Amino acid sequence: MKGIIDRCPTGVVGFDRLCEGGFVRNSDNLIVGGPGSGKSTFLLQFLWNGVTLFGENGLYCSFEPDIVDTLNDSMMHGWDFSRLSEEGKIKFMRFAPQTSIEELKKELTRVISKYNVRRICFDPVSVLALNLNEQGKIRQTIFDLSSLMKRLKVTTIFADESMGDEMSLMGESGWTKTDILKFLSDSVSIFYESPIAGVGDRAVRITKMRRTAHKREVVGMKISDNGVEVLGQMGEVHEEKNIKSNIIPAPVIPSPKVAVNPKTEESVAPPQVTTKPVYTNVVVPPKNISKTVFSSSNVVT
Repeated sequence: MKGIIDRCPTGVVGFDRLCEGGFVRNSDNLIVGGPGSGKSTFLLQFLWNGVTLFGENGLYCSFEPDIVDTLNDSMMHGWDFSRLSEEGKIKFMRFAPQTSIEELKKELTRVISKYNVRRICFDPVSVLALNLNEQGKIRQTIFDLSSLMKRLKVTTIFADESMGDEMSLMGESGWTKTDILKFLSDSVSIFYESPIAGVGDRAVRITKMRRTAHKREVVGMKISDNGVEVLGQMGEVHEEKNIKSNIIPAPVIPSPKVAVNPKTEESVAPPQVTTKPVYTNVVVPPKNISKTVFSSSNVVT
């Protein structure tokens, strides 16, 4: 299959080697794992690499209020999303769980078109279905969202936490929301928060990827200063070849702000706003300080 299917490379060290060069272009892909398994880091790395390595703009959609911590973590890897957001290359949006699928689709269509988004991440996507009890409605909601992304020619990653509360999310039929996501997605990758056979500090397994002769075994993985790294059998890191960054490090730029509509929040650069925190600006610390400092004065909910 290699060379026939158009691929969307993740740029994540070692991962693309497992699946013939990356996700199938314009597909929807599910990552499932427990807390601390590396899902959010992988999503941000996918978006960061999309801009800096492959010239593809991105969008990060959150359904929970902890995006500040997520972006705090990203600075530890040297990913200055403040600058990319200011340049309109990566946008961050937070949706309330009660947002209807029609409102969500309308807003996503607008933002994807405006910023020429080619990569999008939803974290965690199962929150969309928390208020839906019938399997048919859950399936239709997720199907409508993934179908829209394909029509807009966007490569999508859905992240879902299912290992802790899987049974509590089970519908009357015995199917969980994650089961439905797995069935509808073009690929499914399981992230583990513990190592396999002592290789790395975490692990990953691609259980499904349509139109791809992917590796099916569990593979060691770790999170380093460079982000997620998928390891070889002996725990070695496979450096990616022929990948060059098209972005040049720049001085710190004033942080992005967030514009609000009744249900969504999109990061843009309006005048100073003062209200409750959801997505904060990034302040890069001096080199001798190891922890990033965030300010919430420019954030709205």
